Amino acid sequence: MFKDMNTMKKSRLYTILILLALLLSVLTFTPLVMPYGKHLPSLLHLPYTLWTGLLVAILFVCLTWLAVRWHPGRKEEKP
Repeated sequence: MFKDMNTMKKSRLYTILILLALLLSVLTFTPLVMPYGKHLPSLLHLPYTLWTGLLVAILFVCLTWLAVRWHPGRKEEKP
């Protein structure tokens, strides 16, 4: 019974991560991340589009890592 509950919890978390990744994909191509003709504010002398793009990439890496950890079909390692 507990194994099924754990699988259901992982499945729900995995679905939320997929939805977050899809939302982040859509937001990447909106003017929020890629505004036309805007380069300010800059961060460490990087233009706005570049540092927001780097932030999006870091968020995708974090989402991918979490998705691998919480994949419903992942086998748990036993010590």
